[in-house]
Amino acid sequence: MFKIKELLFSFFHFVRYPNNSIYPTISSNQKLIDICCYFLFIQFIISGIILWYPVALAEKIGLFSPLIEKSENENILSIALSAILIAPIVEEGLFRYPLGEIRNKSYFKWVYYSFSIIFGLLHIFTYNIDSTHLPYIPFITLTQTFSGFLFGYVRVIYGFWYGVLLHSLINMLGVIWEYTIGFSL
Repeated sequence: MFKIKELLFSFFHFVRYPNNSIYPTISSNQKLIDICCYFLFIQFIISGIILWYPVALAEKIGLFSPLIEKSENENILSIALSAILIAPIVEEGLFRYPLGEIRNKSYFKWVYYSFSIIFGLLHIFTYNIDSTHLPYIPFITLTQTFSGFLFGYVRVIYGFWYGVLLHSLINMLGVIWEYTIGFSL
């Protein structure tokens, strides 16, 4: 539990002051443990439960039309391949790789914030959206925006491929969750 608190504190400090971050030396083994256990748990609790539950509730009470994923009619193999392998590499390459190159620049903070928010908002296109969704797009994509901030932190502190790994693991859990109990994160 102490490790989760330590990582959460470090993450939220980074989000608040990305230009003033300390870049600790972390062993490869510790990085894998942090990514595969602690950050996966943090992501699941914050995005999967705390942030997504109000969206599901808002949908249930009729604030907007039901969210239907565009991939709903695709086969599980193509969804898994896309979500677990292709999307993490492409999205991390576009939105997080540049962060490592500019982390010591004065404008890093604004690039980090912008990339995280744009990453989240673009995920609205994973759904078949209609006019009822439009005012709620920032709310609907809050889980992905949080993920953008977390992946950016992991990319800068842990390295690019650790961000890809975390993204892949999160998407894998989402696919498993969706196809075993039928609930979309």
